[in-house]
Amino acid sequence: MLLSRFHQIIVDLVQQTQADKILDAGCAEGFVIQHLQHNDIRAVCIGGDFEPEALQWGRDNFIHNAPVANLDIHRLPFPDNHFPLVICLEVLEHLPDSQVGLRELARVSSDYILLSVPHEPFFRGANFLRGKHLTAFGNDPEHLHNYSGCDFRQMVDGVVDVVWHGYSFPWQIALTRKR
Repeated sequence: MLLSRFHQIIVDLVQQTQADKILDAGCAEGFVIQHLQHNDIRAVCIGGDFEPEALQWGRDNFIHNAPVANLDIHRLPFPDNHFPLVICLEVLEHLPDSQVGLRELARVSSDYILLSVPHEPFFRGANFLRGKHLTAFGNDPEHLHNYSGCDFRQMVDGVVDVVWHGYSFPWQIALTRKR
């Protein structure tokens, strides 16, 4: 239920952009690409992730026609202004410097960047209540940053212009435009 609502918000925001070409940076196994395709998003989707194992699992287990590649968000192998929409969901909190990654996403975008990160402290609390990462009080050890709504908005505002910022428990989502 939580994930379905999150995915529906993503689909609605992607539709608003009317993008004909999308990069899903940090696509992992390709769940979002698959969801976009199953919801009749007709844009050409390209996925990329730092973890080759996740990409391989996606290739082996999903039916979607998007090409995927191993890539580093800090150094994307695309020219400036290449994608009308760049999606980066649940990735920025893993980067040592989220703004560096966001600047690179903005570089390859010609218009929109769609982002999400866990909404803290609610994400951590939900983890704790379901018995995940108990010794860290629900904090995911792979998360280098814990963004409250205000913290996330401030970090994003430092790089791009926020068009819409909202929540889908336990995540926060921002549709932004390149400056």
